[in-house]
Amino acid sequence: MPCISVVMPVYNNEKYFPLAVKSILDQDYQDYELIVIDDGSTDNTPYIADELAAHYPCMKVIHQKNMWIYASFNRGIQESNGEYIYIVNSDDRLCPGALSLMAESVEKYHPDVVWTKVIIHSCDQNQQILNYNIGNLDGKVLRDSVYLEKDEVRKAWPYFVKSLLAQNQANLYRRSLMEAHPFRNDVYGADTLFNISIASDVKSAVVLSQAVYEFFIYERADMNASVGKYYTYEHDMFNEIYTELNKLFTEWEIPENEYKGYLTDKRMREITGEIRSLGGGACKLTTEEKLQRIFVHFADETMIKCAIESDREEELESRILSGVREFLLLNPLEEDSKMYFVFELLDSLLKYEKEDMDYQKIENAINHPFNPAHIGHIFYDKLTKR
Repeated sequence: MPCISVVMPVYNNEKYFPLAVKSILDQDYQDYELIVIDDGSTDNTPYIADELAAHYPCMKVIHQKNMWIYASFNRGIQESNGEYIYIVNSDDRLCPGALSLMAESVEKYHPDVVWTKVIIHSCDQNQQILNYNIGNLDGKVLRDSVYLEKDEVRKAWPYFVKSLLAQNQANLYRRSLMEAHPFRNDVYGADTLFNISIASDVKSAVVLSQAVYEFFIYERADMNASVGKYYTYEHDMFNEIYTELNKLFTEWEIPENEYKGYLTDKRMREITGEIRSLGGGACKLTTEEKLQRIFVHFADETMIKCAIESDREEELESRILSGVREFLLLNPLEEDSKMYFVFELLDSLLKYEKEDMDYQKIENAINHPFNPAHIGHIFYDKLTKR
């Protein structure tokens, strides 16, 4: 039985898939198997995979009907034999020596998880790197660390989250953890939710400071699997991640100052990103539908509670109003639109000298049925008190 099973899901990726496979086959560590899950590819990917497997005994290919990426993760886990499992996407790569580095930690500590760093590059269509290590995200982890007791792991979990180690599946997991907690297959953030789901079962962990995984963002937006896309479920997904992490840390009695500010900052940034994604070409909703989604769905109970608990109600309102203003500059509303009150709200708030009619428009907008969170009331209260 191999120590490590590398699982690689692939769908219609004949161009980059062989490069990802090569990054595994070129590893200096040999006690591994490579399980490739062909997720119903319709290009040459299945033939390339079978040809490679015919030449490399350590490689096994499973062909299945198209079921999406996380179902492929689960299938790969089921088909694997290793004590530990590492997942590599078919358009990314493992760094040289990565498996040896992880295996050393396994042999020395036998942890439930080996957290590994991801470095992100932008590249051209030929996967030639244009910008190396974008944002220096690997700088969030500067030294190796070991946690051999459950209490130590729990105390360190906010660090795992803030350092982005627990944001994705690019980590080495004990197979029993992965078997007990299958990946969901309904949201793109299922990797983050997976790490939340295993948290209470993790009794030991190692953090490696040396990056082992290279993630590529392509200069052509249509070549990226998720970057620049619009997902109808994204708001609810972000809310779930925020809520579940708060719940987890509360149950573990982690001091709020170790995680609350970070989670709130993250959720606030996400709401801005959600509004911008509505303005992108990938979202096919009408202007009215987009605005209704912002004021009715985005400004929901979870977001309001997040803002109130952190005394950041004004920031939330500002993010929504500034995002909507940016959106309306490119997507003007007709006066007969049921969402025209949004334009009147912004127009009246931004007027330097306001007349009684402007105050009335603001008040009407705040109390409009399509503004259940009364967005704008904080600035209105400031104006009237002044």
